[in-house]
Amino acid sequence: MKRIIIGFVCLFGFIGSTTAQELKSNTDVANSWRNQAVAVKGGGQAPDVMTLLQAFHKQLPTWVTGEVLKRAKNLKDGEQYESEEDYRVLVNRRNGYVDLASGTDIDQMQACVWKRKNGHRIFAISLYEQHDPVTNLLCWYDYDPQTETLKPDRSPLDDFQIQFPSVQISWNLPMIGTSFEIMEYHPFIPTLTHVFSWDGMKHHEDKILLEDFEYQCFGEDERLRASEQGYQSYALTDLTNEGYPTLYLRKAPASETGETEYALFSMFKGDMQMVGCDGMEYRLNGIFVPQPEPDAPWTLQNAVVFTDDFLHNHYFTVITGGLTQYLVVEEPWEDDMQQGYEARIIGYGSPHETIHIINASVAKERECVKMKFQEKKNSNRFNFGMFYPTNRIFATMKIEEFFTLANEPLF
Repeated sequence: MKRIIIGFVCLFGFIGSTTAQELKSNTDVANSWRNQAVAVKGGGQAPDVMTLLQAFHKQLPTWVTGEVLKRAKNLKDGEQYESEEDYRVLVNRRNGYVDLASGTDIDQMQACVWKRKNGHRIFAISLYEQHDPVTNLLCWYDYDPQTETLKPDRSPLDDFQIQFPSVQISWNLPMIGTSFEIMEYHPFIPTLTHVFSWDGMKHHEDKILLEDFEYQCFGEDERLRASEQGYQSYALTDLTNEGYPTLYLRKAPASETGETEYALFSMFKGDMQMVGCDGMEYRLNGIFVPQPEPDAPWTLQNAVVFTDDFLHNHYFTVITGGLTQYLVVEEPWEDDMQQGYEARIIGYGSPHETIHIINASVAKERECVKMKFQEKKNSNRFNFGMFYPTNRIFATMKIEEFFTLANEPLF
């Protein structure tokens, strides 16, 4: 999805009919715009976007809206570039859209108009600053042609709820089309775009799209693209209760077997990594979240995902702080489960930390896997013994319940 990249700067150098002392910062606008209507003198039944922007600027003048009005005065639909300030102004009266954009850190803006079925209009203006403090602002108005007045109204952003504290958001006003978009930026998963469709009176959230991404499967070198693997829905889950979501994708049931494939993804060395999988070639045996240990409280922030494949390879993935901190791949020497295995450890941290996390997470009472690792000198490979009890693996999260999470469409 293409969208305008917005940058920002401090606003003290405007020279024109409005003096610098009269200009308002985004903080000033944020503190006052909801409390006052804006008169649109001569607005009539169908004011264009520039008429509404002029009325807004008259009441709440900012550097960036003043620049747009000055540059657009003699500009019909089209673009004008300002080389000295390094920005461009785009005006599209036909579609009810205007913006000022730049690759630098100056103040920038977008504004657009939606026509309502009742003869009113929605006027929205986004103001972007990037200095201390960073203040991005969305003002949303209903224009009443009978009173020629812009009245503050609620926007989709007002009712938008952030699920994870680690997320940052931005939004995009449309030049083409009528949808309003809110983007979620997570530190360790691809961008989510919430699309709000227009029904002629207001916006309703219609779908959430996940940015396509490449990933590696259990530490292998081959890179796969998620959109080409048949995944159809997703969910986010915070396995470690730290506010960093793990990405969970689901495929449609296979026509020949009826099986549904699921996969977990997290960040590993800057790339998306498959950290757990169930269906077809893999089986997700358990997701283990350890209880806090008095002598090792750092294990509280780890989750261990245990997967194996049809070749009896075993994959233990440790997730910490939204990142795949350690990836452990167990490679059997022979089919007898009572014999030793050779473990190849890939990832961050020391092997002893990796082993401690896994054993603290998985080795609980008799219902869990027991492992013993013995280090080989000058190597990242380890011998270990692995023993299954009579009962199968115990997981602190019921996998059947976890599988029902993914319900949002993809890409």
